[in-house]
Amino acid sequence: MKDEERNPNKSKESKLSDISVIILTILGVLFIITSIAMPFIIRNYYKSRIVNYKTLANIGAVGDFIGGTTVAFLTASSVVLLLATIIMQRKEIKISQQSIEELVKQTASSVKQAEEARKETQITNETMKKQQLETTFFNMLSLHHQIVNSIKITDLRNTYTGRGAIARLKAIYEDNFAKKLYFLENPEGGLNGWVNHSYTRKEYLEKLFENDDTINQEILDEVYKDFHDDYGNSIGHYMRNNYRIVKFIVNNVANDKEEQEKIKETTGREPIIDDKRYYFGMLRSQWSNAEFELILVNSLYTENHKFKELILKHDVLDMEETNNIQASPEVFKLKESMDKFKAYRKLIEISK
Repeated sequence: MKDEERNPNKSKESKLSDISVIILTILGVLFIITSIAMPFIIRNYYKSRIVNYKTLANIGAVGDFIGGTTVAFLTASSVVLLLATIIMQRKEIKISQQSIEELVKQTASSVKQAEEARKETQITNETMKKQQLETTFFNMLSLHHQIVNSIKITDLRNTYTGRGAIARLKAIYEDNFAKKLYFLENPEGGLNGWVNHSYTRKEYLEKLFENDDTINQEILDEVYKDFHDDYGNSIGHYMRNNYRIVKFIVNNVANDKEEQEKIKETTGREPIIDDKRYYFGMLRSQWSNAEFELILVNSLYTENHKFKELILKHDVLDMEETNNIQASPEVFKLKESMDKFKAYRKLIEISK
């Protein structure tokens, strides 16, 4: 759209200025021509009327009149042309102002477009980072399943693979714990006492895992160390992979901008802003019940304290009671629905 169509008042004002300049310029030129012609006009007029007229010197008084008349026309011409110049300069100033205003508008528009482009680029980058993170995350879950399927253990009579092997490993760990408790309470009974009484295993399993606070750190460390020494080659890489997945989520997903800055400052990574619970939930959905319990026990082992810290800080296993208003925010409170872990309560409900 042309400027005249956008602002008809400015167009009218511009036309009036142009007409005024033309008229004043013509008038100024006419005054100059008149001032040049005036001496000759007056000379011819008075030549026939003055006695003894021979030269202009003979009409000195007339010469003074002619001079005065010429100066008046020249002065008038200067004033008129000065007015025309002022009008022209005024128009040029307005044009310059309009050009500056247009430049400012264009600059503002360019800044706005640049800001929009920056936002679009940021959104694109965030989308790409999220896609890359999710690709890596789901590849790690795929590796998790491969590791699970590769687990294999053999006892005297049977061979177990995959999740069946993990369930068997959980049973072996619990048997070892019950056996440890039996030996502590019945040092004179020995191994024969444990083997020859079929009710013993069930009795001590119930005594251990169906009551609150029955397991302390010292006994757990002793039992789990023996368990790991025997089956670490079968289960160790599985536990390490779960720890790496949890660590990956913690270092690459932030719940808000503040947490994003903290992670960036601590790790040098550029995490995305998303809901960690979604990724932890996806991870938990890959676990069987036996896996869930063994992962918790593994994290409670003193040497794996880093894993425990992550699990409690970020509630990776979704065990924390969040509706209890009496619970201190500095203490991890176990949900009542997690009663199958009540034997470990005093190892779980500690200061974060």
